[in-house]
Amino acid sequence: MKKGKLTDRVIALINSCKDEELAELSVDSIAEQLGVNPSYLSRKFNDDRDITLNAFITDVKMQRCVNLLKKNKKVTPVTLAQWTGFARSDYFVTLFRNKFGIHPRAYSRLK
Repeated sequence: MKKGKLTDRVIALINSCKDEELAELSVDSIAEQLGVNPSYLSRKFNDDRDITLNAFITDVKMQRCVNLLKKNKKVTPVTLAQWTGFARSDYFVTLFRNKFGIHPRAYSRLK
C-alpha cells in the first residue's frame, strides 16, 4: 500500500461519519471497517500525519461539538459528552477546555 493511502482512507471515513455515528467512532471501529490491525493503523497514521489517530478523532469530535453549539446554544456538556461517546462529562469538558481554552457553556454564549 502506498504511503498515505491508508491514512487518506481513514480521514475520508472519519469525515464521512454521520453525527449520530460519532459516539462509536474509535481506532478499533475504523480498523475493523478497513480490515486492518488497530495497532498497525495507529502507528501508520501517526507516521504519516504526525498526530495520533486517537488525537485526530478527538479533534474531529470537538470540532463537531463546536458546530453543534453554534446551531443550538442550549446543548449541555452532558449531552455533548454522550453525543461524542465520552462516558464522563467532566473529562469531555477538560478536553474541550484544553482544545478551545473555554468551557462549552461559555463557548455557546460567545458564539
